[in-house]
Amino acid sequence: MFNNGIVNYQNYNQVEKNLKNVLNLANTSQNAKAVEEEIYYNTAKNVGRSLNVTDYNSLSEKIMELGIGQIVITDMSDEKIVFRLDDCFTCSDMENMGKPVCYFEAGILAGAVSTISNQDMDAVEVRCNALGDSYCEFEVTRASGKKKSFHDESDYGKTDINMLYLTINSLKLAKSKNQIQSQSQRSTQDNKKLNDALENALEADNFNQNIIDSIPNYLAVINNAGIVVRINKKYQEFLSSAFKKDTNVISLAWESKYLEVLATGEPAIWQQLISGKEHIIFESPILESKAVLRQVIPVESDFIKLLLDKISELEKQIDSKNKASDQAESDLKDPGVVVDSDEMMTLVSYIKKVSKTDASILMRGESGTGKTMFAEVVHQESLRSDKPFIYIDCTTIPKNFFETELFGYTPGAFTGASKNGKIGKLEMAQGGTVFLDEIAEIPIEIQSKLLRFLQEKKFEKMGAVTTQTVDTRVIAATSQNLEAMIQEGLFRKDLYYRLNVINIVLPPLRERSQEIPGLATKILDQISRESGAAVKKIDETGLRELMNYNWPGNIRELENLIKRLTFLVDEQIISKDAIVRELNSVESMNVFTGQVKSEINENQKDLIVRVLKNCQNNKSAAAEKLGITRQTLYNKIKKYNIIL
Repeated sequence: MFNNGIVNYQNYNQVEKNLKNVLNLANTSQNAKAVEEEIYYNTAKNVGRSLNVTDYNSLSEKIMELGIGQIVITDMSDEKIVFRLDDCFTCSDMENMGKPVCYFEAGILAGAVSTISNQDMDAVEVRCNALGDSYCEFEVTRASGKKKSFHDESDYGKTDINMLYLTINSLKLAKSKNQIQSQSQRSTQDNKKLNDALENALEADNFNQNIIDSIPNYLAVINNAGIVVRINKKYQEFLSSAFKKDTNVISLAWESKYLEVLATGEPAIWQQLISGKEHIIFESPILESKAVLRQVIPVESDFIKLLLDKISELEKQIDSKNKASDQAESDLKDPGVVVDSDEMMTLVSYIKKVSKTDASILMRGESGTGKTMFAEVVHQESLRSDKPFIYIDCTTIPKNFFETELFGYTPGAFTGASKNGKIGKLEMAQGGTVFLDEIAEIPIEIQSKLLRFLQEKKFEKMGAVTTQTVDTRVIAATSQNLEAMIQEGLFRKDLYYRLNVINIVLPPLRERSQEIPGLATKILDQISRESGAAVKKIDETGLRELMNYNWPGNIRELENLIKRLTFLVDEQIISKDAIVRELNSVESMNVFTGQVKSEINENQKDLIVRVLKNCQNNKSAAAEKLGITRQTLYNKIKKYNIIL
């Protein structure tokens, strides 16, 4: 009946009988459902292995490229890796069904991580829209080897029966209103099986037409002359005009790469705007029939839609079972890093795990929360720790100097250029790490060049005609709302996704007050070493005052306050009264500063309005006259509610 996964045409009349036998195998609804889940998972796992991803950066890009959703690693330990998936194509529009349903995505992740880690891995979905959650979450662990195989229960005992299972599953999906709607592109493995069936469809017309009509994607078969020889009902309904058989793709105004696919034997995939909506087009070869299978899948998910309110909750998603031990601080190579709260111990444990990868990291947090310190921790805990760590404060670089600072320039690249040229910071960090603090300040015209470097590790110096390759890891940090900047056109979406493979959110000091006693001790010890004076201490009631304060300036404000107290207090013990007086002085100064800032803001607003008027509302020209970046000008226009 079967030969290498292809239905034997001579035994075609036995197909119906064999389908019934398979259905008898799944003689209960529970078994039938389990068969579906097993097939979807195992097929997708094979697909995941074939994606040829080599690291978690490329995995994130591939998942987004395929339209499956947007993944972020939320936990990484020796036991498991936890992925969060937003905009999941399987379940994003589902209501609560009481059970997870994303077997395809789980299989993709299991197969891809198996390739990256060079060991067999399995994935389990623990959160799902179908469970009432707002996103999906998968735990990937080493495969136990105990997964049930439904093939062993069949009378056939051959892997070829997968084709029948896949056919049954497709028929059920097409007929049930409440089943999962498959809106993602089929991967190479799925398409190979579908291609095998469609090769026979060219011979067994009626039977196979029913099969392709049951597939929920838009399907068509194009022969080597560019003629559409077969098309399913869903695709015909999608076309605005009536479809006539044996029509050329040129007459249909289709953008097709069938000649390239047939010539190379490799599938082609691209994104295209059709009738005002984005679609993914996947064309793969049916080599023996000298034809091409074309699939068109609408992209329903909106990649610009980002979860603005949920970034601060990322720390809460880290599994409490993997909390770092009380020795997390001493385990760090930098003994100066103080972590006393459970939350920060968990975060440090996570940072140590992700440091061992080369994935891009985006650090988020308010000013003064320690982003620079933890960027150095990532470098010190990484395999690049013996190479340079280069810090770049993007707020201090004039707009016109970003390119030369990051990438350097050749001798004579511009008037006034050094005759020896200049090495950029990215090249200075060869083999090591570059930390881009406040990356939102980088002009958008430079962001595209930075994106290329992140993707290919290649760039050209200003004035150069040759391309350089540099092996440098990039860590970025910001205290700004990048998602809002993306919507305003101030920050590139593709650069955001490229940086945001691993997201680390540093909580403000007011949310981890347990850290304050340890931080205060560390600061006092440091002051003692620098001044050569005896170490001062803070009494217990004074520490409680510090722990109850709001700390709008976070750790930086705490450090400045303690430094002032050590100079103002002559005694060895800093009392509660001294701390209260200083905190009251700070709050009074904040009120005065707020009044001054209000006056300054009014003056700034008037100045910006006048400059914009003189520049005919040309924001680039206005920003240049004001001596600020265009992003900063946009922020101030929004802040002061300036109407153009």
